Amino acid sequence: MRLKTIYEKAVEKGLSEDQRPRRVIEDALKAVRKDFRKAKGVDRDAFDRESLKHPYADTRVLNGSGKEEIKDMMVGIDIDVSELLLADRLRKQGVNIDLVVSHHPSGRAYAQLHKVMDIQPALWEKYGLTAEVARGIMKERIEQVFRGVSPANHTRAVDAARLLGIPFMCIHTAADNCVAGFLQKLFDKKKPKKLENVLNILKGIPEYKAAMKQGAGPFLLIGEKDSEAGKIFVDMTGGTSGPDKMFARLSQSGIKTIVGMHCKESGYKVAKSEFINYVIAGHIASDTLGLNLLFDAVEKRGSLNFIECSGFRRIRRH
Repeated sequence: MRLKTIYEKAVEKGLSEDQRPRRVIEDALKAVRKDFRKAKGVDRDAFDRESLKHPYADTRVLNGSGKEEIKDMMVGIDIDVSELLLADRLRKQGVNIDLVVSHHPSGRAYAQLHKVMDIQPALWEKYGLTAEVARGIMKERIEQVFRGVSPANHTRAVDAARLLGIPFMCIHTAADNCVAGFLQKLFDKKKPKKLENVLNILKGIPEYKAAMKQGAGPFLLIGEKDSEAGKIFVDMTGGTSGPDKMFARLSQSGIKTIVGMHCKESGYKVAKSEFINYVIAGHIASDTLGLNLLFDAVEKRGSLNFIECSGFRRIRRH
């Protein structure tokens, strides 16, 4: 399978699992295309043409032409220079590695992380928040993430991949859409009554079972096992953690329990004050689940061999 095919199938799966209305996605793409038509000179030269095709700015081929034939790929949740050196070392020991895939973004994909955060307010609208309120709450957080990410040395890992001659890509929001959609549908179907039931559902999923053996399984951050679960919102896509202000609005809209990958300390305090239950499914396990669901779709085009690293474990469902 060619690198371009893997990339395109990953994006296709991410789009199929995107919980936003299709019109919202199309409107976002139309806005980007309009900006491109207006761009001139250096702005047009630097414009990210991939953003004209799909809305996941943190999912990109970082090194490679796309024409490379891929059979064996090394996949990890975080890939930096050290993992790329590991890939190079394994190659020298006779292990075939045609591609290295990171879940968390690098290079331009990391610099553009803030651009995928518009997914979050679009999801809140499903629970009764108006578009104006949802976007207003999110605006400050998007700007905060942009300010935080912009000083980073984004190209370290990409430069290492280029120098080592290793094709390199990242799949972030496209995979996060898969885990968010999978779990939301699961909870909507099973309708767990208590938080203990929510935990048990998670513990029955192979990726979370494996995480438990590493001391990183699902747990209750806020709430007791016998607390009523109520309406559940799976908060696992949209780049990074949302604003703390969202908890009050979600509580007012009837959300009783949030199932997330992680929660920062300030968010924990606000969610607790709003009497929202919070279940931590686990960061790396959730990322792994999202990638596995996505790779199941990719492998419908042909089987691939996986070298697991940096927290990722390949578990097939097909």
